[in-house]
Formats: sequence, structure tokens, C-alpha cells
Amino acid sequence: MSEDIYEVSRAEYKSFVETIKLETRDVREEFIDSRHKATKIFSKKTGKCLTSRVTDLYEDDAHEPERYYIFEMPDNDERLAPIPKVKVTLETKEQVQAFLNGIKRMREMEKEKNNDGTIY
Repeated sequence: MSEDIYEVSRAEYKSFVETIKLETRDVREEFIDSRHKATKIFSKKTGKCLTSRVTDLYEDDAHEPERYYIFEMPDNDERLAPIPKVKVTLETKEQVQAFLNGIKRMREMEKEKNNDGTIY
């Protein structure tokens, strides 16, 4: 079976793993060969391999990036609702500064709210 059809990005893998309840998963590490290790997550309920992360064990000129795979969806009672995330891309100095100013202002507003219970 070609694992290429199951390969996903790191972000997709991370998001998927976050939805699997801790108490329903069994994490195992297996050495694929002398250079690669797979970290696999199995369902405790069904025994199926849900996902895998393959890591190159050596940091040398032939080092390969990690690869991520999703094979099966966990049963409904084994998973949590996905956590929505927002990705912000700031491309200019002005955008970065405006973002930092906004965070600073939010912190100031939170302090004001905590001090007297009102928001300004």
C-alpha cells in the first residue's frame, strides 16, 4: 500500500491528533529501519492505527523532514470537536506594528477590566 495517499501536512496532523481523546489512544514507537522511527497512534477500542509520524533519526546531509500520515478516523466516542484556529500572516512592517499595538491595547483593556470591573 502506498502511504503517499495518506500523507498530510504537519498542521493537519497536529489538528487531527488534538481531536483524539487521550484516554482512547495508545501511542507506540516503532523503528522502521536503522534510520527512521515511526510514532503511531492506535485506537484502544478498535486496535486500528489512526495516524503515524515518521522521523529521520540523524541530523546529517541526508536528513529528511518528518512525514505525517492519517489512516483512519477514530470512532465518535473517541474524539473531541476540532478546536478552531486562526492563522494570521503579517507581510509588512506596518501590519506587524498594528498587530502588536492591538495586542497591547487588549492587555491594557483587560487590566482595566480586572481593576474595577468595567471596560473602557
